[in-house]
Amino acid sequence: MEPMLKVADLSVNYGHVQALCGVDIRVYQGQIVSIIGANGAGKTTLLRTISGLVKAACGHVEFMGEQLPAKPSKIVARGISHVPEGRKTFSGLTIRDNLLVGGYLFKGKDLEEDLKMQYERFPILEQRKNQFAGTLSGGEQQMLAVARGLMSHPKLLLLDEPSMGLAPLIVNQIYDLIRQIRDLGITVLLVEQNARKALGICDFAYVLENGKISLLGTGEELLKSDAVRKAYLGG
Repeated sequence: MEPMLKVADLSVNYGHVQALCGVDIRVYQGQIVSIIGANGAGKTTLLRTISGLVKAACGHVEFMGEQLPAKPSKIVARGISHVPEGRKTFSGLTIRDNLLVGGYLFKGKDLEEDLKMQYERFPILEQRKNQFAGTLSGGEQQMLAVARGLMSHPKLLLLDEPSMGLAPLIVNQIYDLIRQIRDLGITVLLVEQNARKALGICDFAYVLENGKISLLGTGEELLKSDAVRKAYLGG
C-alpha cells in the first residue's frame, strides 16, 4: 500500500542553520502518526514545510502519489489542513468568523452546513459564536483552531502541539477529539512534546532529534524503548 504522505530526504535551512537534515517519514491513510522530540528538534519546521509555509533546501513531499504544490492555499485545496502551534486564532474576529476563514474554499449552503457540523461537534463554539476568539480559554481556543482546520474538509490534518499550555483534564479532552477525528476518516500527523500522550494514541511514531529521525516504530514499541523513556518519559 502506498503512503498517503511521503516525505523523502527533506532538508531545511534557516540561513546557515540546518533545521532538518534528510528527514524521511511515511503516513498511511487512516493512521495517527506522531512526531516527538525536544524543543528545537525541528518538529514545527517539518509541519510548516509540509504545509508550504517553509521552503525546503532539498528533498520532496508527496501527497496521494503526487508532489505537493508550492503555495499553501493550493496545499489546503489538495486536502491538507494545518492547526499551528499556539492555536493562532484571530483574536479580534468572532468565533463564527474564525470558522468562516477556515472554510474559505466553500460558499453558500455548503459553508453553512459546515458551520452547523462544527457547532454540533463543539457546542461551546455555537454558544459563543459571536464572542471574539481572544476571550476564550486556552482549551476553547484549541477547539476553535481544530474546528477551523476541519472547515476545509481535510484528508490529512497536521496538529502542532495541541496540548501546549493546557490543564491535564483539557489535554484528555483534546486527545479524545483526536481519536474522533481519526474515526471520521481523517488521517492525523501529530507533533507533540507530551511524548507519553502522543505515543499512547498513535499507530506509528518518529523521534526527531537535532533535525534528524533518530528512532521510529509503533507507539507501543517506542513507549518500551529505554532511550525514549530516559529522554522523554522521565526515566
